[in-house]
Amino acid sequence: MKTTTINQAIGLAIVTSSTLLSFAEENQNNQNVLVISANQMEQNINDTLTDIEVIDRQDIERIQPQTFTDLLANIAGIDVVQRGGQGQNTSIFSRGANSNQILILIDGVRVGSATLGGKSVANISISQIERVEIIKGPRAALWGSDAIGGVMHIFTRRLKSNEHRIAFTVGSNDTRDIDVSVGFGHESFSNTITYSNKDTRGIDARMDGDTDDDGYENDSLSIRGDYKISAASSLDWLAQIDQGETEFDTFFGGNINSHDNYLWHFRFSHQLDDWNNQFSVSRTSDENIIFGNGLSKADAGVFETQRKQLNYLTHFTVTDSISLAAGLEWLEDDVSNSTTVYAQSKRTTKSAHISSVYQSENWLAELAVRNDNVENVTSETSVNFGLGYKINKQHQISLNFGEGFKAPSFNDLYFPFGGNPDLKFETSTNTELVYKGFYELGNLVVTVYDSEIDNLIQWIPDTNGIWAPNNVGAADISGVDATYKLSYGDFFHKFTASYTSAEDSVTGNQLALRAKKHFGYEISYQAEVFDVFVQVQQVGERPDTDFQNFMPTLLDSYAQVNLGFSYQFSDNLQLSFKISDALDKAPTLVSGYNSAGREFFVNFVYQNL
Repeated sequence: MKTTTINQAIGLAIVTSSTLLSFAEENQNNQNVLVISANQMEQNINDTLTDIEVIDRQDIERIQPQTFTDLLANIAGIDVVQRGGQGQNTSIFSRGANSNQILILIDGVRVGSATLGGKSVANISISQIERVEIIKGPRAALWGSDAIGGVMHIFTRRLKSNEHRIAFTVGSNDTRDIDVSVGFGHESFSNTITYSNKDTRGIDARMDGDTDDDGYENDSLSIRGDYKISAASSLDWLAQIDQGETEFDTFFGGNINSHDNYLWHFRFSHQLDDWNNQFSVSRTSDENIIFGNGLSKADAGVFETQRKQLNYLTHFTVTDSISLAAGLEWLEDDVSNSTTVYAQSKRTTKSAHISSVYQSENWLAELAVRNDNVENVTSETSVNFGLGYKINKQHQISLNFGEGFKAPSFNDLYFPFGGNPDLKFETSTNTELVYKGFYELGNLVVTVYDSEIDNLIQWIPDTNGIWAPNNVGAADISGVDATYKLSYGDFFHKFTASYTSAEDSVTGNQLALRAKKHFGYEISYQAEVFDVFVQVQQVGERPDTDFQNFMPTLLDSYAQVNLGFSYQFSDNLQLSFKISDALDKAPTLVSGYNSAGREFFVNFVYQNL
């Protein structure tokens, strides 16, 4: 089974790359995109050995997303499912891994809930984002726990002094969204303040149960700043708060989820010749309260994670070809403010890592080793290694090996009704072959990968019929991703294709909600005063469970089309219009849940950037 899947993936990679190469020009691409998430050091994206997707602010303005997951619609290897409309529970599957096996970072800070073991992406405000770096595949040797499926690193907005932006959106289901960003400061000191408020009536999330619409509201405020202390030293900071409520359908308990999250982060950087040192301290809070259906908010249960983090990171340029990085991290998770009483309410994670990047005229190499010691669980040493060869200026090939792990959550370990304190880490190994082609008009990335995930935590009954989580699951995952981006004149094209075989190692069945086949195409045209955007995605069949009869079901494949148009009235004033799901397919993404179908949004922007 596994050999057949790999052969199919390689075959698709050859066909896809051959087709896309026929569009390419045989000249070097002058792309100069810098990333830091691959190796925790600044690199040109063309010199990294792994597959990195960067979504910048220009992409965000072009796509006109209403949610964070709208940004991921045509990212090869990414599956996104949403249980209802805006603000509802959302899962992101990266290369077939579970939705809680992808690490979410905001300006380098780990965010999310230690009780649930993941981050709710539905509450990430688009207005706060400057760019997103997406790495697919395990990256634990650089970032630690959770990075089995990959890393999504969000960088927040930065405006220059006297720059400002005001945007107002209205749309279907009584959606209203206002974003305000202002930059102020002087030559050595700058701040960006961003505020957004989103309010929507929503749609009826479930096909059964309540027939009312399930609304969503979120307020987000952030301050992002920098201070140049001297020619060698600088300080930067981030303070961010998100508050809001989501209505949802349920057959028991509360039907409103209130969230209250905050983050603050300070970092000191010092550059001395070829040596750069960074010290950072951060604190985050993730609070959720579920109430309604006769239960008041004051009487409802609280799940809250308080997280403190200290980091030291150093970079040293040894020669023009060799760079080294090393770091120490201390992380404390505290759930003692939750109304649920856990047997253990705090734990610390102590980590140390070292990495090296080598680059010569033809050869590239990356090596990273990291040890994480999680209190009352165990320790894990992770390794990432990559070796690449530049065949010529247009073609690069690399072979990468990576390990990943995920620490069990507090609910897994210590929940009063079913926790298992003897759980181990979920672990993974991944091997991938990456081809990158750089051309005058665009670039091509094709990745063939093979992963094994062991010790997956699953709920099973013991001999007395009592259910509890245990490390009994395993998955075999293999596939191919391909992305080709082409700029020609005023046109931009993006082609994506992926094939993902994500199988349960015991049953051989495809894992739930993960499609084997994805295809995507985007085209945008930018003229002097207007631009047009068309996005098409084709998603294959996905297995799921029908919870009305607890029987397996197969969700239909679907095609979805999104359209966008923008008109620039002046240097400062812009009007944008977007139609989501223009063909009104309203596909079933999760059994028993509705999707929004066709939606219209109008956006007015006044800016001085």
